[in-house]
Amino acid sequence: MITYNKTLIEYFKLNDTEFKKLLNKEFEKSNIASFIQFMDGFFRKLGLISVTVKPIEGARWDGQYTLSNNNLFSKEPGDILVTNIPLYRKEAENKLSEVIIELLSIVNVNEIKKQII
Repeated sequence: MITYNKTLIEYFKLNDTEFKKLLNKEFEKSNIASFIQFMDGFFRKLGLISVTVKPIEGARWDGQYTLSNNNLFSKEPGDILVTNIPLYRKEAENKLSEVIIELLSIVNVNEIKKQII
């Protein structure tokens, strides 16, 4: 998921919100060399279990993410398709990254701190 990962890395590089600062600080404290691996583990702690694109129709894809029962996003748990419309893979990854960024923007930083610390 090259496009998705690149978009999220660029998003977190800005370090301009409380959430981004927290995530970057936790990454610096970790022993994980890959930001993507760290980010995936961090997201799991928030209840975002998995993020992927899956084939829908021929060479078309859709983004999908899975939330746990105790996710911090105040959303129903389970598998959620992003668009339900078949897209080219790069478009599906772009849309998925937009949706994940939007999801992360609604989470309460104080709740994150309680969950991870």
